[in-house]
Amino acid sequence: MAKKDKVKKPSLAPEGGWPTNRKTVPATASEPESTEKRPAVLDLDHDQIQARRLVWRFAEVDKHGDWAPASISMEAMGDLLDKMASYESMTIGEIFKPGSQHGKSYAVESLPRDSRKRLEAIERDDETEVSRLRCGGAPRLYGFLREHVFHVLWWDPKHEVFPSTKRNT
Repeated sequence: MAKKDKVKKPSLAPEGGWPTNRKTVPATASEPESTEKRPAVLDLDHDQIQARRLVWRFAEVDKHGDWAPASISMEAMGDLLDKMASYESMTIGEIFKPGSQHGKSYAVESLPRDSRKRLEAIERDDETEVSRLRCGGAPRLYGFLREHVFHVLWWDPKHEVFPSTKRNT
């Protein structure tokens, strides 16, 4: 599938850890390391969060998997950048409102087996949710949403990460 990912050393975190849900070295020697999943704190119902405009982070990009954004074609890259720019002009409340086709979030447990296996391979299976942004008919951009910050993870041009089930078939 892909090259074996390098094992990253845990970083020293402030008390309570960083909001990325990654395993961290305890802040003090007496504090035990937690192996439990911590739910993402996404207070999307909070008015201040709802009113914020979406911004991007790219440190979490999966560079070697089947959905690596580096594999995007030049034409699709232009379309993606246009779509990302249009999302930047929208608020979190507009993008992720119930029933919206723009953005959705999925519990990691509900993802198909291949998607969950890839999260395990990149050591991100401690996440509780993965968010997606629709970028056209089939293309989707997946990542982790932290308040109004979208941490880009995967580019899915064929709608394979979380395919929809066709109705009446």
